[in-house]
Amino acid sequence: MTVESIRLSNDLKELQRLGAFLQEISVRMDLDAMMLYRLNLVCDELVTNIILYGYPEDVPVSEAIRVDIGKVREGWELRITDRGIPFNPLLKSDPCVDLGVDERAIGGLGIHFVKQVMDDIRYERLNNENVLMMLKRRVQEEEIS
Repeated sequence: MTVESIRLSNDLKELQRLGAFLQEISVRMDLDAMMLYRLNLVCDELVTNIILYGYPEDVPVSEAIRVDIGKVREGWELRITDRGIPFNPLLKSDPCVDLGVDERAIGGLGIHFVKQVMDDIRYERLNNENVLMMLKRRVQEEEIS
């Protein structure tokens, strides 16, 4: 399996570097424009949440977050690891998207979006780190007969 990795500090300015990293590896990882867009949105949402809520003291931490993307036979594996406060995003209940914006509770839409985009998501707390492992399957073109 081919794996590309980036380490980020807990600073929102790092999102720009994350986007550039994803763009840079897109050819090596065989990401078409739509898949690159989806993975970029997922990474942006999750890393933003880690920066804002995983490190609440506003103390800079270098290499606070690690993003690994691996190309596998069925698609791509995405792993995001951080040393922030323990948090399993999969335990967060899905927001009620049928309600109007004014009636809906604040928060939760980003994680809901990630659940909709990725095909498989698992969370573990290992060695005092949050580890979110995700799989995005490659879309198979339907054969025309």
